[in-house]
This record gives sequence, structure tokens and C-alpha cells, in this order.
Amino acid sequence: MKTFVYTLLFVCLLGGSTASLLARGFSGNCSGTYLMDEAGGATSLWTFEADGTFFATSSLQALLNFSDQQGSWEKEGNSGLKGVVLALVFDDNNDLLNVSRVDVSLHTVGSGCDHIAGTLEVREFTGSEDPLDPATDTGDPIATDTVTGRRVKAHG
Repeated sequence: MKTFVYTLLFVCLLGGSTASLLARGFSGNCSGTYLMDEAGGATSLWTFEADGTFFATSSLQALLNFSDQQGSWEKEGNSGLKGVVLALVFDDNNDLLNVSRVDVSLHTVGSGCDHIAGTLEVREFTGSEDPLDPATDTGDPIATDTVTGRRVKAHG
């Protein structure tokens, strides 16, 4: 009986710690890479890791001189997520100009996770403005757009 109780306790602890590592909702099952189309014409790759990490690469990076984007995401509602990525933006001399923040709101389209859609909003943070505290931004968003995405699958 004592062994059974220890085994049960171990399983509960293991299950609890594993579950806490996975972002909930959208869900961990929706983690992966998506080919995103922005209504404004850009194409990007967005990767949502099951632990809540969010990575993005945009076709506009070379034109607008900014880095890959990194951030996080979390569940919102039953079939959605909200996320944020930060990018470093450089001037013509490759000096840091600002940090841009992209806030996204997405939801699944149809059943499963193969298609997603939503919106994005881009803000730039300079001087004493803090990209981790959006309330410090004194300007208007520099861009807003709608997006749709399709999940990248090994079998096409």
C-alpha cells in the first residue's frame, strides 16, 4: 500500500510539473510553425513552442532593417492566443534605433490547428520607453494589420 501511495504521488507530481510547462488553450497541440500572410503584403514565419515561446521572421526585415523577433504567447479563450514578439531595429549605420513590439491576437479557423487568423499591432519604443511595458509608449501604433496562417507540416 505504501508503494502504491508513493507511486501515485510521483505520477501526480510529474503530471503537474509537465502540464505547467505547456502553454494552455490554443493549445500545446497547436505549437509549430505557420506560414503567415499579412493583408499589407508581407509574408512571415511564426513559430509557437509548446512552452509559450514565440519566434517570428518577416519578409520585411531586409527592407526595414530589423532583426528576427522573439517573445512569448499564452492562451486566450477556448481557441485563441495572445502573444508578443520584440525586434531590434537598426538605422542606416547599423546602430540600434529602437526596439519594436508586435502584439498579436490569433484564433484557430475551422477544426484543429491547421489554419489561424487574427490581428497584429506594431509599436516602437525609444529613449526611456520600455517595450516590456506598453503603457510607456507615447506614440500611436506604427502599423496594424490582419493575418492568416497555415501550419507547416512535414507531409505537405
